[in-house]
Amino acid sequence: MIKENCPKLKVMLVFDRDDHVQAAPDKPHIHQAYDGFHKTAGLWVRLNADKVYFQAFDDSVDQNYPENLANHEPEKWSDTRSWGYIAKYGSFLYSKTGSYAGIAEMADRVKADEWENNLEEVLYSYNVSNN
Repeated sequence: MIKENCPKLKVMLVFDRDDHVQAAPDKPHIHQAYDGFHKTAGLWVRLNADKVYFQAFDDSVDQNYPENLANHEPEKWSDTRSWGYIAKYGSFLYSKTGSYAGIAEMADRVKADEWENNLEEVLYSYNVSNN
């Protein structure tokens, strides 16, 4: 039904390694949403923002940060935790950066009409501060 009513819909599912409510390590809430949007409806889906967007909003994000390609899923959903962004509960990164990075990336992709699975750099420059 979604595919017929919103065929151009693009989806980003944003989640941390350690959810504060959903404790299951295989993240069934993310898995179910991914399967529904991507496998069933055939829509473009990304699990978390591209690493370059996390780095644009938080300079503590290093090269070891997860880099998830759009339209890709964990080989084993029991390993989904490694696909979540890394942040300590209550930190700026936990409470703000994941959402900001996701919103910025999706807004930029819409504006640029750029739907590659991976981005090498942010599409538009942001002047942001962690304070």
